Amino acid sequence: MQRILVYLIGPDVSLGDLALALVDIGLVAYLVYRVLRIIRGTRAVAVLFGLFLLGLGYLGAQVAGLETLSWVLGHFLSYSFIFGVIVLFQSDIRRALAELGRSSRLLAALSRDDLATQRGAVDAVVKAAGELARRRHGALIVLERSADLSDVIDSGLRVDAAVTSELLLSIFLPAGPIHDGAAVIQGARLAAAGCLLPLSAAEAPQELGTRHRAALGLAEEVDAAVVVVSEERGEVSVALEGTLHRALDEKALRKLLYSLFVTAGRGSGGAAGRPAPAGGPHPAGQGAPRAAI
Repeated sequence: MQRILVYLIGPDVSLGDLALALVDIGLVAYLVYRVLRIIRGTRAVAVLFGLFLLGLGYLGAQVAGLETLSWVLGHFLSYSFIFGVIVLFQSDIRRALAELGRSSRLLAALSRDDLATQRGAVDAVVKAAGELARRRHGALIVLERSADLSDVIDSGLRVDAAVTSELLLSIFLPAGPIHDGAAVIQGARLAAAGCLLPLSAAEAPQELGTRHRAALGLAEEVDAAVVVVSEERGEVSVALEGTLHRALDEKALRKLLYSLFVTAGRGSGGAAGRPAPAGGPHPAGQGAPRAAI
C-alpha cells in the first residue's frame, strides 16, 4: 500500500495526508455542487459561461503569444472579477446564504412550520385559480422557486401579506387597477402585485394571448412556476421550465404545485426535479387545446 501511495502522490506521504487531501477535495466538490444547484435555472449560468469563455480566451492568447490581448483579458479577469461577481450575483449570493441557513439541521423544527405555511399558500392559490376560472377573470400568479425574483417584485406594488384566496380574488377583479399585472408569491407570502413579466421570445401558437406569453417568458428565463387563468376560456395553465401545462383542473393543479412546493420538502421531487402532474399536461405548441386570453 505504501508503494502505491508513493507512486501516486510522491514520497514522504502518509495515509493521514491522503485522507486529509480526500476530505479537502470532497469539500470543494460539495461546495461547487451546491453553487451549481443554487444558480440552476437563472441567468447567472449564462454569465458564468461567458466568464469561462473569457478565461479560455486568456489562456489561448498566452499560448499564441498575443501579448496585448493577453494583457487586456488578464487584467479584466484579475482586477475586475471579484467586483463583477459581487455586482452581477448579489441576489444569488443572498439566496445562497439563505439556502445554507434553511438546509441547517438546527432549523428542522422551523422548516416543518414553513412546510405547513407553504401548503396553506398553495391551497389558497389553487382555490383562487379555480374560482377565477369559473368567473372568467384572467390572472397571473408567480410562485418563486430557486431563482430570486426581486427584480420582478420591484416592478409592481409591494404587498407583503399572507396568501389567501380572498386576497388573490380581489387583486384580479377586472375593474381593479393592478389586475393586468402578476401577483408574486415569495416563500409563503404575497410579496407584490401588478408586476411586469417579460414576454416570451420563442415562437408560440398564435392562439396564446399576452398573459400566457408573459408566463412563458418568465418561466424560460428563471426557475419559477407561473399559474395562468385564461379570461376567454376559463382555463388554468402552469408555465414551468419553459413549458406550458394547459387545461388543468383543480386536482391536477394542486398535485403539480404540491410536487414543487410541499412534498419537495420531504424529498419527493423539489426544485431540482421535473414533476409530471396529473390531468394530462399539454406543452404549448404540441397538440394542446386552444387557450386565448
